[in-house]
Amino acid sequence: MLEGPNIILRGLELTDVDELMKHWNNPEHRRNILNKTPQSREEEVEWIKYGWKIRSEGKGHIFGIIHKENNLYIGHLELEIKDQISKRGSLGIVIFNTEYWNRGFGTESMRLIIEYAFDVLNLHSIELELFADHPQAQRCYEKVGFKVSGNLREAYLKDGSYVDSIVMDLLKSEWRFFKNQ
Repeated sequence: MLEGPNIILRGLELTDVDELMKHWNNPEHRRNILNKTPQSREEEVEWIKYGWKIRSEGKGHIFGIIHKENNLYIGHLELEIKDQISKRGSLGIVIFNTEYWNRGFGTESMRLIIEYAFDVLNLHSIELELFADHPQAQRCYEKVGFKVSGNLREAYLKDGSYVDSIVMDLLKSEWRFFKNQ
């Protein structure tokens, strides 16, 4: 469990499925998520169990983002260790409860998971990908030190058109410098 001023990051539990299902398959909530496929309840239960498995194998973590004030599950982070030798990870985040958008919870969650990735898991770098037409997400990532490292042209079909994605990354050395400013 990781704790910040307003949120807690904790492993997902089967009791989280109802809140997840309430938001996850809403098309508006999924608009800026790279994985567009709606999920059944059974698939979400399997995804939570997958999170337990990758954690036990040392291959990653899936954390629920919990709002401390009301103990509500508002989103999640998935950190996958892509390369154990090079100590490279990939990260994804979603705040799926719209009542908690644009309130700093994504940024706070990112700071906690980045510190965990570099200081506890000893990763060397973290990468992520986002839609090029999602400036709010890009700003959130830049606030915590991520830099654009490239783009993938027409990488995803979104709303009937192919759109570019942006690849961003953060090095451990940059994070140390960035967090001490």
